[in-house]
Amino acid sequence: MLNKQLFIALIASVLIWSSCTEDDDANPKLDIPQSYEFERNGASSVDYSGQIARLDMLAELKAYIATANDSMALDAQILLDMFANENNPFDEAALNESGKRLEDKTFLTDVNYYKNVLNSAATASQAVTEASEGTAGLIARSATRVILVNEKGHEYTQIVEKGLMGATFLNQIYNAYLTDAKTGADIDNVTIVEGKNYTTLEHHFDEAFGYWGVNVDFDPQGENRFLGNYTLGREGFTEAADALRAAFLTGRTAIVNSDFETLDAQKDIIYEQFEIAVAATVIHYINESITDLNNAEIGNLFHHASEGYGFALGLKYNPYKMITDTQYDDLVNSGFGTDGNFWDMSVESLNNAKNILISAYPSLTDIADDL
Repeated sequence: MLNKQLFIALIASVLIWSSCTEDDDANPKLDIPQSYEFERNGASSVDYSGQIARLDMLAELKAYIATANDSMALDAQILLDMFANENNPFDEAALNESGKRLEDKTFLTDVNYYKNVLNSAATASQAVTEASEGTAGLIARSATRVILVNEKGHEYTQIVEKGLMGATFLNQIYNAYLTDAKTGADIDNVTIVEGKNYTTLEHHFDEAFGYWGVNVDFDPQGENRFLGNYTLGREGFTEAADALRAAFLTGRTAIVNSDFETLDAQKDIIYEQFEIAVAATVIHYINESITDLNNAEIGNLFHHASEGYGFALGLKYNPYKMITDTQYDDLVNSGFGTDGNFWDMSVESLNNAKNILISAYPSLTDIADDL
């Protein structure tokens, strides 16, 4: 019997194949494009500039935090200003003037967590201290490369980047733009927004797509950022990116045709496939971390574990998540060390974390060791 993930991907592929072979006049609802480009009256009806701005903001925020790895002192106010887009903190002037912010799109109960991480990064960067258990500081990954970690060994750059990919980008996809409040059948799909070339429903769905961070042609060699980069990075194993591509294209086409049943089906696929891609990425970094532990490479261990832990935090935002609350708690508070303390991680705890994910996502069982 086909597993659910493979069945969804197969159906999506059939829909796209049909769009290329059926007579468009006889079956207009299957006129699905191969790239995320939709037009009205000869002009694009797609706009997710606000999402691009926030991706750019996270890129600048990450780059600034990363300077601490070169023993540069971070300014806490600048970090908080970048998160809130206040006091013109960005090098790109258009971002300062955009009116867009990362903070107000971050999962509400986690906003203070990330503010605390930013403040902690600034404090840790002020003194050039060697990291040790319970003490934030620098730790070597190689003879020429060091990273700044907190008292638990979390690398600040990775926790902020990977964490906000979940707390901000996935949160907005899951809990804002794919909800009925934004893309339900009651949302205006007739009136063209004044001064624009899209309906409200079209725009909301496009904004969900914008947070994915892929190029409109879905070219693996093209510019793919954040979630887009990592979903494509696991594609040889999960095929989640292909399922997401088909779902976004089919869903947007369904909106053009006011086919809400098809739209709802595509939203379900998007919820599921993002979660699978993230879970697969966590397993990938667990595998890397196990290798690092076996090689006694603690700096690399903390780097890879920080990436895995940051992605793991993103598993909680899907309101229809497959992982249970108990499994999630065990994953982040035991698998990555007691209460997420990397200093007491072990091969056993990491393998337990891996087994938790395999149990929650059985479609990953056969590929877990290869991720």
